[in-house]
Amino acid sequence: MCPSHRCKPGSRLLGIRQEDGTVAILPTALPIDQDFIDKVTGADLPAPEQRFRFTNKCVENGCNQWTGKGCGVVEQVVKFLDLVPANEVLPACSIRPRCRWFLQKGKDACKICPYIPTEVTGTEVLSVHEKEI
Repeated sequence: MCPSHRCKPGSRLLGIRQEDGTVAILPTALPIDQDFIDKVTGADLPAPEQRFRFTNKCVENGCNQWTGKGCGVVEQVVKFLDLVPANEVLPACSIRPRCRWFLQKGKDACKICPYIPTEVTGTEVLSVHEKEI
């Protein structure tokens, strides 16, 4: 299962993005339907991936993030584990036994997972670059 999928039919709601930018992982991924998709998409709304995290089947070679060996996203994000509080408790997660990130990087992937948005805004990108300067 990909823990950072798009909002589309067949996906499940994995988490909800909080005001601080972290993602609250739901203990059980919820099925989404077209009615949900219609309610969270629209010209006047931010992209659903900026507000929620979705899960769906990992498509491996069908994904731009696939490196040929695994998911390139988790390979990059675990480099930032030192930014996660040392006492971070793994969130309850219904996809963990089948999660691509967990299968690749184990508990390290779970620790960083709530800090990884699927899609960021231009303002957030600028904010990150300002902190690096």
